[in-house]
Amino acid sequence: MIFIVLFVLALLTVLVSLVFIRNILTSPFSKKELDKGGAEFEKEMSDAEITSYDGLKLQAKYRLSDKGSHDWIISIHGYKDSHKFMLPYGAAFCEKGYHVLLPDDRGHGKSEGRYIGMGWLDKEDILKWIRWIVIRDPEARIILHGISMGGATVMMTAGENPEHVAGYIEDCGYTSVYDIFACVMKRDYHLPAFPILHCCRLIGKLRAGYDFKKASCVEQLKKCKKPMLFIHGEKDNFVPVSMGYQVYEAFPGDKELYIAKNAGHAEAMDVDPDTYFEKIFDFIDMQIKNRNNI
Repeated sequence: MIFIVLFVLALLTVLVSLVFIRNILTSPFSKKELDKGGAEFEKEMSDAEITSYDGLKLQAKYRLSDKGSHDWIISIHGYKDSHKFMLPYGAAFCEKGYHVLLPDDRGHGKSEGRYIGMGWLDKEDILKWIRWIVIRDPEARIILHGISMGGATVMMTAGENPEHVAGYIEDCGYTSVYDIFACVMKRDYHLPAFPILHCCRLIGKLRAGYDFKKASCVEQLKKCKKPMLFIHGEKDNFVPVSMGYQVYEAFPGDKELYIAKNAGHAEAMDVDPDTYFEKIFDFIDMQIKNRNNI
C-alpha cells in the first residue's frame, strides 16, 4: 500500500510540475496599453533583427538620437511583456541624447522562442544585441537598463562584463530564477518549493535548456566590474523588496540603491517619474561619466 501512495504522490508532483512549467515559461505575453507619448515614440523607431545562438529570430525597435553621440541605452522589458512596455523609458532616454534599442526578448513580442529565458538565456541575446550596436557604432558606449525580468537580465549580463558597456541600471530584478519561482509557487499556488520546484528544475533544464538555480543574479553580480544602480519599489508584492536589498549587497563594485516610496512592482517610474529619471541621470553623471566609463 505504501508503494501505491508514494507512486501517486510522485505522479502528482510530476503533473503539477508540468502545469507550473507550462504556465510560467510558455504563457503568451500580456499586452499593455501604451500612453500617448510611448505610441508616438514608436512611430519614430526602426526595426532590427538578430539571430540568437540557438537559431531564433529576435526582433527589436531602435531610435537614433538627433544629437549624434556614441551613447546608447538598451532598455529591456519584463516577464510576458514586450518592447512596448519600455517605450516611455526609451522616449525619456532619447530625449536626453541617447540612442535607444528596445528588444523583444525570446518568446515575447515579435521574437521567436517557445520558452521564456527568465534573464539567463536572454543575457546571451543581449550580448548579441551589444555586438549589433558595435558593428554600426564601433565607438559605442552602452548602458543596460531593465525592468523586472529585464532587471534580472541586466544583472546576469553584467557578470559577463561585455566590452563597450559602461554601466548598468536594474529595476526590481530578482535574486535568482529559482528564488522567484519559489515566491510565485507559494503566493499563487499555495505550495512549498519542495518537492515540486525541484521537479520543475529538472523539467526546465530538459525543456527550456537551463538550470533555475544556476540562473542566479547574485552569483553573476559578484563578477561585475562596472557601476550599477539598483531600483526597487517599496511596496513591491511580486519581487519582494528584500530581494532588492540582497542583490544590492551582493554587488561588490560602485553602486547606488533607490527604494521608490509607495511603488509596487515595476511602478517606480509611474509613481514618481521625475525622481526616477533624476536618480538615473545623476547616477550616470556621477558614477559612470565622471569615472571615464562613458
